[in-house]
Amino acid sequence: ITDTHNCPTYWNKLAHALFGGTSNGVFAAGVACATAAVPAGDADPINDFQLTLFGNENHQEGSTLNLSDYVGKPVVVNFWYPSCPPCRAELPDLQAAYEAHADEIQFLGVQLLGLDSAEEGQEFLDELGIEYPSGADTDNQMVRDFKIVGFPTTIFIDSDHNIVKKHAGILSAGSLEALINSTVVPASTPVDVSGS
Repeated sequence: ITDTHNCPTYWNKLAHALFGGTSNGVFAAGVACATAAVPAGDADPINDFQLTLFGNENHQEGSTLNLSDYVGKPVVVNFWYPSCPPCRAELPDLQAAYEAHADEIQFLGVQLLGLDSAEEGQEFLDELGIEYPSGADTDNQMVRDFKIVGFPTTIFIDSDHNIVKKHAGILSAGSLEALINSTVVPASTPVDVSGS
């Protein structure tokens, strides 16, 4: 995590948002306040989930989607919250990747609640012009299910809906492009989203 100057305070706030209490060092154990790649293991299968969406030009506020809506399609899930500077920095590159890959990959944004409100999440996405489906994790269940310990975190899910890569920390346009092309895009169709 690169958006915090005081890691214990940050982790206690995050633990409070997720679990209603402080971490007491347990939640943050082994988690550095820095950008890091986190291996997902060998194709970890995931359960279906439902996300209630924020509104944008492509999605009506309050509509829902499930992972199972995208059977046979790879999915990139990005976890963020509005007051996270690295989240703000990488979302324009995710938007560019969404525009480049919309026909072959589903992009989803998931907001952690507790540090910021859902209203702040909607304003944040409006400000940045994010058009892919995004919603608030209302009970932070997705954050727990995906074992998110830092923000932003991006999960790369293959077309069989197995987690093939988890990246904790900010992704540059080049890193995002490389991860998309090496994990979820068929080898014959690499797309360059750098320079956005």
